[in-house]
Amino acid sequence: MAQNETTNESKNTKKKKKKNHKIALKATLVGHKDAVWCVAFEPNRNDILATCSSDKTVKIWKRNVVKRDDDDDDVKSSHQTCEFRCVCTLDGVHERTIRSVSWSPCGRYLASASFDATVAIYQRAEDEENEEEDEVKFECVAALEGHENEVKSCAWSPSGSLLATCGRDKSVWIWESAPGNHFECVAVLHGHTQDVKKVKWHETEDVLYSASYDDTVKTWKEDLDGDDWSCSGTTKAHESTVWDLTQEKVKEGGRFATVSDDGWVKIWKAGGAQRTEISGSSSSSGKKDDAAPLECSFRSGHDRPILCVDWLGDANRKNSESGNKKQPATLAAGGGDNSVRVYREKETGVWEEAAAVVNAHEDDVNDIAWFSMASEKEETEQSTNYFASASDDGTVKIWTFCSSNVDE
Repeated sequence: MAQNETTNESKNTKKKKKKNHKIALKATLVGHKDAVWCVAFEPNRNDILATCSSDKTVKIWKRNVVKRDDDDDDVKSSHQTCEFRCVCTLDGVHERTIRSVSWSPCGRYLASASFDATVAIYQRAEDEENEEEDEVKFECVAALEGHENEVKSCAWSPSGSLLATCGRDKSVWIWESAPGNHFECVAVLHGHTQDVKKVKWHETEDVLYSASYDDTVKTWKEDLDGDDWSCSGTTKAHESTVWDLTQEKVKEGGRFATVSDDGWVKIWKAGGAQRTEISGSSSSSGKKDDAAPLECSFRSGHDRPILCVDWLGDANRKNSESGNKKQPATLAAGGGDNSVRVYREKETGVWEEAAAVVNAHEDDVNDIAWFSMASEKEETEQSTNYFASASDDGTVKIWTFCSSNVDE
C-alpha cells in the first residue's frame, strides 16, 4: 500500500507540458499611400518582398542585415532581422489600383495585375556585384492586354513558362512566355458566372485553380493533345464568395484550404490519379457523384469575411523542440474584421484556433503570407514561424507565431 501511494505521489509531482501559442508583432512597413492588396516573397530568397497597392505602385522591400561581432572571435557575422526597408518603387506603369503581384519561380520576373485591365511584366536587373546594396532595379519588359476590365489576380506556374490571370470579366487567361520577353495568350477560359477573385497553380504541376464570386472553385488542365485548356472539375466550395485558396506545401502537393465570405474554412483532399483535383470527378453537372472530397470544415474566429489564407510550408516551418518532429499543419488567415488568426490541426479533420490578434490592422486584412528566417537561431523550448499581412490601412506588418512548452 505504501509503495502504491509513493508511486502515485511520484506521478502527481511530474508536471505536464502543454503548448502555448502566441502571435507577436515584429515590424510595420510604411510606405504605400493607400490600401495594400498583396504581399509576395521572392521564392528563392525570403529576404525580398514585393507589395502592391491602390496607390498604383509596386514596392520592393529588402530585409535588413545587421553586422555584429561574433562571440568567439573578432570576425563580424551577418544577422538578418525582421525589419524591411523599401529598396525600389515601381510606378508610372499602371493607371489604376494594382491588385496582385507574383514572382516567377526563378525570381527574375515579377508580374503585376491591375484594375486598368493590364498585366505588367518586370525583369530584375542582374547585379550580383552589388548584392548588399540598397538599390534593386527592375525594368518593365512587357504589358499584357486582353481582359475587358479589372484584373484581380496573377500567378506563375511551377514550370515558370505560364502565367495565369483572372478578372471581373469572369474569365481566366493563360499566357505562355517566349524568348525575348514575349508573351502569347494560349487560352481564354470561361465557365465562372461572376468575378474571378483568385488564380492559383498546383504546387508542383501545371494545373490551375480559380476561385470566384460565384461560390465555386474550378480546376483547369491542358488537354492531352496540348492544343487547349479545359475545366476538369467544378466545386461548389462555399455558400458565398470564395476569396482565396491555398495548398498544403508538401512533396508533390497536398490538401487544399479555401476561405470565404461565409466565415468558414474548408479543407479538401487532393483527388484524382495525380492528386491534383479539388473536385470529385471530371463533370461539373452538380450531381452528388461529383461532390468534392471535403475532408472537414470549421467555423473560423473571424466575424466578417475571411479574405486571405496561406498554408505554412515545410520550407518555412521551424522544427519543434522534440528533435526533427515537424509542427502540425498550420494555416494563417486574415479578414474583414481586421484580425489575423492562426489555425492548427490537432488531428486529421480536427482544427483549432491556436492564436489570434483581434485588431492586427486598422482595416481589412487583404493578404497574408508565411516566410522563413533560415538564419534565425531558435531556443530549444520554442519554435517560431514568420508571416506578413497587408491591409487596407496602407501598411504591411511582420509577425511571429511562436509555440512553446509551459507547465500546466
